Amino acid sequence: MAAGVNVVKLAGSKISLFQQWTEVNMPLKSKEKIKDLLQEQIENAKRSKLAEKMKTAKGFYTLEMAPPSSSEEMAKLKEDLKLFQEFMKSGCYKHLTVKQAWLLFLISTEIGLWFFLGETIGKFHIVGYQV
Repeated sequence: MAAGVNVVKLAGSKISLFQQWTEVNMPLKSKEKIKDLLQEQIENAKRSKLAEKMKTAKGFYTLEMAPPSSSEEMAKLKEDLKLFQEFMKSGCYKHLTVKQAWLLFLISTEIGLWFFLGETIGKFHIVGYQV
């Protein structure tokens, strides 16, 4: 029922927009009316709830998706990479218990899946980029 109501609202809004455009595009109307109508539509879009949500989301993703900015964070990252290299070179992984190996596998899988999810979100498609 709710989907039907949404379809009717959407159709009604498209019809009213079409009527506005046909009124404006009659040969006797001026370009000023077209400009005014477009400006009104832009202002309505800027005041919409979606625009507010997008501004909030932009604040979060610019903060969260930014690379490490401080030298302290980069130093910690380099230290962790060096620790991993030493772990692999020394062969300590041969002495891991099954529980520890399973935990490392799960963490690695989670990181990989978050990477692929981020790629999918970034390109807005499951397969391939929109060209």
